[in-house]
Amino acid sequence: MTDSVLIASDFSGDLPAAVTAWLETTLAGKITRKERFVSRREGWLVDLDCADKRSLHGFLRLERFANGEMKQPACQVRRETAVTAALHARGIPVPAVYAHSEELQATLFERVPGRDNIHELEDAHQQSEIAKDFMRHLAWLHSLSVRDLDLPELPLPVSAEEYALAGIDELEQTYASSVAVPDPLALLTFHWLRRNIPAPPTRPVLVQGDTGPGNFVYVGDQVSAILDWECAHFGDPMEDLGHLYSRAFFHPWGEMTGLIEAYTACASQSLDKEKLHFYRVASFAKAALGSTVAVNHFGVEGPLPMMIFFSIAGERGLAQSLADALHVEVGRAALPEPEQGVPRSLRLPTEEISDHIVDNELLPELRTSYLRDRATQLRELARYQARREQHLSAVVAQELEELRVFSKGPVSTIQDGLEQLNARIEAWDEASIGDIARYLSRRAQRAEALALPLAGRYSNLVLSPI
Repeated sequence: MTDSVLIASDFSGDLPAAVTAWLETTLAGKITRKERFVSRREGWLVDLDCADKRSLHGFLRLERFANGEMKQPACQVRRETAVTAALHARGIPVPAVYAHSEELQATLFERVPGRDNIHELEDAHQQSEIAKDFMRHLAWLHSLSVRDLDLPELPLPVSAEEYALAGIDELEQTYASSVAVPDPLALLTFHWLRRNIPAPPTRPVLVQGDTGPGNFVYVGDQVSAILDWECAHFGDPMEDLGHLYSRAFFHPWGEMTGLIEAYTACASQSLDKEKLHFYRVASFAKAALGSTVAVNHFGVEGPLPMMIFFSIAGERGLAQSLADALHVEVGRAALPEPEQGVPRSLRLPTEEISDHIVDNELLPELRTSYLRDRATQLRELARYQARREQHLSAVVAQELEELRVFSKGPVSTIQDGLEQLNARIEAWDEASIGDIARYLSRRAQRAEALALPLAGRYSNLVLSPI
């Protein structure tokens, strides 16, 4: 589900002419299909008929700015290409690399047959078999010698901090640059992570850095390819296990305890639960706060409804993970009922208007999955804004009441309360950290309940226990 510190853009237009020319020249073929793929990072389904009679079915990954210019220098596509090629050569089920352009920051990967919707399977046995097969592949990946992989662009960590905080420094910097005032949950998370650095692993491994359901495809009950290696790096194998929890939060794929046991049996290693708590918090930080960064950097072309919900729901998973790591019990927080009798200025609610326009006028006329998805996003945003308007005054009143518990001075606005709460976190009053974590968890639950119109297939999210 989620890239760490992802700043990307979506484009509904055609492929850049330079990319089309490069593909047809490099692969000595003619493009017969180019279709924009619905995803956060820009991708295209591209088919070519080649001069040697081959038909190539590829997935094209691009890395470019919001104005359409290619990123120079860029690292995600380059890293993903190098790692994928190295793993393909060693038999790990990943796509082949058909072509890569450093100048265009573009790579055409093999489009491996399979589906990525393990979380939608109704056959529990099939779902379990696929998930266990993935865990075996993950253990195999972690068994590879990093020195034999020949990936000089990936540095080897040399300290416990470098292992534990991989991607966190960058996340903290980009998050700080994307918000006017740090959210208390983000501030508490960064402080807690730096105060709880675990010991380094006995040996480094190649970690995918965003591994689990949604980032692989399957055929039958077996994994056919593991995808999305742009976050890969050398690190602690427990980091990948932490990512499994955040990905399974959005893409449920079965009972996590049994899957972790399947991994440890294949990897012949014991499980360090305290370290796993650390990496689960770190993974949710990258998923939730990285989504916030992406939302704040996207232009209007971006998949904003989905990213807003990933940010909000991810913060609920982050708050709960942090509370678990602190061994703090958190109860359920209900969304307060809206005030009764508040008159509406419009006879027709905005969500009813948007539903009609999208369902009856737009969707029947739109021919591509990308444009149909964009129309659906418009409807979701209208519903979200209507729900916020309905509940806003009651939520603000409840937030002010809870924030006053942590404040020494008067709290007349939410901003006042959050700034005073941030000061408490910066001072790190150990006696109050648990209570702050409880409040932040309740706050995140209420925010997620408000954002349910954006959830789509990602509703009813449950965090698996460690």
